[in-house]
Amino acid sequence: MINIVIEGPEHAGKSHLIALIGKHLREQGLNVNIQSEYTHNAAVMELNTTELVEHLTEKKIIITGLRTFS
Repeated sequence: MINIVIEGPEHAGKSHLIALIGKHLREQGLNVNIQSEYTHNAAVMELNTTELVEHLTEKKIIITGLRTFS
């Protein structure tokens, strides 16, 4: 299992980034569970890719990889 955690301050664009990543991974045929998809992110999940990207254009996104030990 791979866990993706999106963090940032309020109104940083987290929901839009979650929706964009989720849509892309699903389009590739991957099994993705977005925990907040049917709750507070439902409206954002309905946006198309162009709308999601437009919202994130001016945001700085930092991606960090962490290894966990099981």
